[in-house]
Amino acid sequence: MNSNNDNHVIRVEGLTKSFGDNQVLKDINFDVNKGDVIAVIGSSGSGKSTLLRCLIDLEQADGGTIEIEGRRLVSDGVHADNKEKRAVIAEMGMVFQHFNLFPHLSVRENLELAPKLRSVGTEREIEDRTAYYLDKVGLSERIDAMPSTLSGGEKQRVAIARALMMRPDILLFDEPTSALDPELTGEVLKVMEKLAQEHMTMIVVTHEMSFARSAASKILFMNQGIILEEGTPDEIFMNPKQPRTKEFLSSIER
Repeated sequence: MNSNNDNHVIRVEGLTKSFGDNQVLKDINFDVNKGDVIAVIGSSGSGKSTLLRCLIDLEQADGGTIEIEGRRLVSDGVHADNKEKRAVIAEMGMVFQHFNLFPHLSVRENLELAPKLRSVGTEREIEDRTAYYLDKVGLSERIDAMPSTLSGGEKQRVAIARALMMRPDILLFDEPTSALDPELTGEVLKVMEKLAQEHMTMIVVTHEMSFARSAASKILFMNQGIILEEGTPDEIFMNPKQPRTKEFLSSIER
């Protein structure tokens, strides 16, 4: 891999992670370029969510190198110090499967909490940003609503707006629609597709093959802790090389 490629916003080499005796990630290697939308697919337990969590240091990698925008989060298994880690992680936002909104805070307060805590902008700038991102996800009228009054799809759209508030260069999505009813999934995917069209760099762990097919620039198929196959949506969906990839795709397209 060419670490001098200025286009690489993420570079992962030899990433490993175990929980006890269970090695969940085994020698993971991939690059992400600016504006890429990477869909990570594979069956449950293949290591997809753990991979994302290692990228943003919610799980600590055991070995390998993770480089975000030219800065090392982990270098040959040695972790950066906490100050450097915070700086690296600040480039990324994450959207979780179960929204993780603060139930006692309004939509507005959920969005404004992190920027205010970290003094990212004046009060007026933060208010303007809140209005802008809520409009972007189609929820301007719910600005003062409490999370308990929102549908699952609305909660997830608020979570996306909240992730955008810190102006990250990279967004990570961990199965953002798997906790939603099918009729609410579409409204969340629509927001994500819009971000993809605006060339937001995104890594999306997903079971939504329609999204992977239409919005992703690259697909990573994970199986038993390795990236078994990677390619464009056409390569993976129309002409998968690995028998296990074919088997997975036929099982979900039945």
